[in-house]
Amino acid sequence: MSSVADACAQTHFVAAQDTISRNASPIVIYRDSYSPTSLVHIVINAPDFNSNPYAIDTIGDDSENKITVSTRESSIPYRLVETGTDTGVFAGYVILSGATSVCSPVCGPTDGFLTSSGDDAITVSFTYAQGRTITSTSTGFTQGKNTNQTIPEFGPLASLVATISIIGSIMYSIRWNKIT
Repeated sequence: MSSVADACAQTHFVAAQDTISRNASPIVIYRDSYSPTSLVHIVINAPDFNSNPYAIDTIGDDSENKITVSTRESSIPYRLVETGTDTGVFAGYVILSGATSVCSPVCGPTDGFLTSSGDDAITVSFTYAQGRTITSTSTGFTQGKNTNQTIPEFGPLASLVATISIIGSIMYSIRWNKIT
């Protein structure tokens, strides 16, 4: 495990830090080549999961903290490894292919194969404490463009729905006062 963690740390640490600093999402998905068998890198900035400052931690490999990597064709449970001691940044990659890995119980951080077509989007979901989930989807895998979209736990319109409910209650109260 240590050699895998060291390889991930050396390969991804600088790119991960640069990508995270430019992207507000805790999940970053990026691709460094544009072939059908390319590597899709996954970086999750999760400082709360840096449980031991003197060791390299992993996420996604227990029942409380799950990572799922998906395309339209398939999905696999995945594990990511911390990029170094005391970083709170976890990285790994999946390999796009014509077949999907059989994971027992999880794949990762560098051995997952995922079936995909040429225009597929890649979705990474991180489910943590009490079923909370953060999801990021990377679409537009064409050279020069790679768009990430993060969807928070309650969806993009959660605050709008709450605001409408509050306004509806206020309007009802005002009408009630006028009638009485």
